[in-house]
Amino acid sequence: MSGRSRFAWGLLGALLLALVVGAVTMNRARWPGLVGDEATYAMQAASLAYDFDLAYERADYDRFQRHWGRSPDGLILQSRDHGAHITFGKPWVYALTIAPFVRFAPENGAFVGNALLLALAALAAAWTLERRLGRWAPVWVAAFVFGSVTFVPVFWVHADVFLLAVVALAYALAWAGEGDPAERSARLTEMYEGDPLGAPEPRRLGRWLAIGALLGAAVTFRPFHLALAVPVWFAVGGGAPRHWRRGALVAGLVLVVGVSALGGILAGGSWTGYGGERQGFYGSTGFPDVDFDRANWAQSVARWGNTSWIHEETLKFQFDARLWAWNSVYFLIGQNVGVLPYFLPLLLGLFAARREGGRGWLPVAAVTVVAALFLVMPFNFYGGTGSVANRYFLPIYPAFWFLAARPIGGPRRSWLPPVLVTLAAAPFLWPAWLSAREFPVDDHGRYRHVGALAVRVLPYETTQSHIPGGRDVLHHNLWLKFRSLDLGPDGDDAAWLRLQRGGRGELLVGHSRLLSGVRLEVGAEGPSQVEVVGGTVGTRVLTPTGGVVFEIQLEEPFRIHPMWWTWEDYPLYRLEIAFPSVTSTAGTRFRLTPIVAGGPT
Repeated sequence: MSGRSRFAWGLLGALLLALVVGAVTMNRARWPGLVGDEATYAMQAASLAYDFDLAYERADYDRFQRHWGRSPDGLILQSRDHGAHITFGKPWVYALTIAPFVRFAPENGAFVGNALLLALAALAAAWTLERRLGRWAPVWVAAFVFGSVTFVPVFWVHADVFLLAVVALAYALAWAGEGDPAERSARLTEMYEGDPLGAPEPRRLGRWLAIGALLGAAVTFRPFHLALAVPVWFAVGGGAPRHWRRGALVAGLVLVVGVSALGGILAGGSWTGYGGERQGFYGSTGFPDVDFDRANWAQSVARWGNTSWIHEETLKFQFDARLWAWNSVYFLIGQNVGVLPYFLPLLLGLFAARREGGRGWLPVAAVTVVAALFLVMPFNFYGGTGSVANRYFLPIYPAFWFLAARPIGGPRRSWLPPVLVTLAAAPFLWPAWLSAREFPVDDHGRYRHVGALAVRVLPYETTQSHIPGGRDVLHHNLWLKFRSLDLGPDGDDAAWLRLQRGGRGELLVGHSRLLSGVRLEVGAEGPSQVEVVGGTVGTRVLTPTGGVVFEIQLEEPFRIHPMWWTWEDYPLYRLEIAFPSVTSTAGTRFRLTPIVAGGPT
């Protein structure tokens, strides 16, 4: 190994070691709770680690309290026999993987398991890509992982890193033989000297069986991940025995999916963690075996609803061209979830792409999975409130790693592109680098990983229902989203709003119909002037109580597309409001009412 190779491998190894140390020393006590589905995964893994089963019982709840020092923020549970047997409403393959770590380190075990999975995937990817990219391949992989937000989900009890790891490992194994003279010789032997109908050596079949099993683990979470197996199907070498390899690939995939389905059924749930009678439980609903008897499961379903993903209502998909257009923009460059600001090294794969060996199908597979996300989850294609950027993109991301098949700039200078891409991403990644182990949402309800540059130059994702960055309220038949910390409801009912003294309140205004303007009303002691960006201040009318009503003519809608509560086009307007003459420390209290275009108010 040359000095440059040692440096490249040393750099990647040092970064991965730092990540593992960060996982070992992680202290979640500063977090307000477990984010999203974390409590479900944590309890599921502990059930496998301690009880060797997937059943939810009171003992699981009590053990969670002992380990984490608090009750779960929420649990997703399922049953197929009206509560007689209850299991966890998540696929269990990830929980099984981290269970050994959880057994010996109940709190940090999942983080350590995640870090080791990511390290294994990164090392395997570097080893495989080295055959194509040369000695600097580990630097490319370091950029893929640490020049993006990929490493941040290590500090969640969540399956995101697991899904990336199994796909990356499958791809690393699929293209592992490239550039290996022994592998090429074996293929030639099979093609020209061996029995054309005979099977290749068992060890080669074992490799493809493992590839199928790894991809099958991803499919157990989302069936449309099956598209990620298509490039591997075409990566199978030529010659007559390739049908054996493809058979092994399919067998491995079907085996893991089948075992996962059987385990869910035997545990008392569904063939999928997203089926059956599936419910979310919180402090407001109470927990089975804790706050109410499991015999009341059916009543709970009737009251709170079934959150299964595969019942009739959920499977009614709709297509809206305008929504898909905006989702495409937000998917690429959204200020909170865009893959280009937060996974910019994917460009390395595109610039260094080669089509041979099935690689040409990698971008096709990636686009297919993204299209499925747009169809199945058009108002949450990124993963919900706890997500750092787009966590649903993580299993797709390795497709761009292995698309890279030629060293840009030649073998001697191929270290330069990953360095330049990382530097280009740095202004957007800086907050994530500084706060990787912090709670994803800050004290103001904004994502920590979103910096000032992203807020200033990238579009806010108005189609997505769970994006932090301002409370949304219904106010006098207007939907409002507050984009400024200085502005918000004045009280719990949002009948009045309040802008702090000296502040400039930015907000999105939506209505079911096109608006020509809004009326802004202040009280008797309110200011006599208002400044507006996004509209024009027209007439002023005094109210009988001594207040003032300003009629503001709005500009053209900021966005028009369906929202998560309606498939009808919903126009949105952007306003910035300031009261320059206000001196009261309490700020200004006001309210808005709509002026509908071409109709009554």
